[in-house]
Amino acid sequence: MRRVESNRRRQRGVALIIALILVALATILASKLSFDGYLERRRTVGILAAEQAMHFGMGAEALAADALVQNLQSGSQQDTLAQPWAQPTQPLPITPENDPEGEPIGTIQGSLEDMQGRFNLNNLARIGPDGKQDPLPLEQFQRLLASLGLEIKWAQIARDWIDADNIPGDPDGAEDAVYTMQTPPYLTGNWPMTSPSELMALPGFGADRYRTLAPYVTALPTANAKINICTASGFVLESLAPDLSGEYSRSPQVLASGRKTGCFPDMTTFKNVLGTAAASVSGQYTTSSSYFRLTTHVTLGTSEFTLYSLLWRTGGGKVTPLLRSFGTL
Repeated sequence: MRRVESNRRRQRGVALIIALILVALATILASKLSFDGYLERRRTVGILAAEQAMHFGMGAEALAADALVQNLQSGSQQDTLAQPWAQPTQPLPITPENDPEGEPIGTIQGSLEDMQGRFNLNNLARIGPDGKQDPLPLEQFQRLLASLGLEIKWAQIARDWIDADNIPGDPDGAEDAVYTMQTPPYLTGNWPMTSPSELMALPGFGADRYRTLAPYVTALPTANAKINICTASGFVLESLAPDLSGEYSRSPQVLASGRKTGCFPDMTTFKNVLGTAAASVSGQYTTSSSYFRLTTHVTLGTSEFTLYSLLWRTGGGKVTPLLRSFGTL
């Protein structure tokens, strides 16, 4: 009798343990399904928000294009920082399409920057009338690097990354033989850059040098971009010719103040500053631009997006988006 009672107690204990295990498994399964459902909803919300942000960004592109075309149609022969296109906008509310007077669902803000106020890295691959590489862009980039406290050797290494051959331009250059020794190994680009961030592919260049140089360089789909002296920074202006170090970068507030009313320095003044170098670099600068970058910041609920759009304005007044990227230059 005692043995039977003991077996019954043992069976009840086993049944209780099994029941507890089943409850625990059910709880774990329910938690996982709930968490997976939450992740799926968040993923769906994120995808929808990204698609919405892209459409809002394309709308901002249309507004930016209109501002650039109006500046051209106004008869102005210059693109300056005093003009309407260059003025930053305040965050604008985004309201539901079916309820324009309703509570905003987010904000949108955009700003335009003249990309010809920067040094175009792809100019390094420019071929001169003699069929050889033009030395002027290389010399200009070397001066820009030196003024920023960076080694001038990176100018030749960058040119080798872009040019089509596999022959180092000088002892400082680097082609496939250098890149295949990296970990992991890779090959030289041998193609124009699509983003200045490609500089970080140069062996040893690193993020610190890139952060120093990034505000002054761009990668445009041409090897003949001129510097707009109305919008370029002091360092970029000084890179156009030798012996200009400190001419404009020493007092950036003077440069900014002069640009509140128009082009500064104006063409005549800049030629006088260049002196004897004016003739040799006459084709390297201008007072108008064709390439602009629109930065659009969109906030939708708790999601934030930044869209970078490279816009190309032709002489006929047509504006075309050439490149779009989310969150990266």
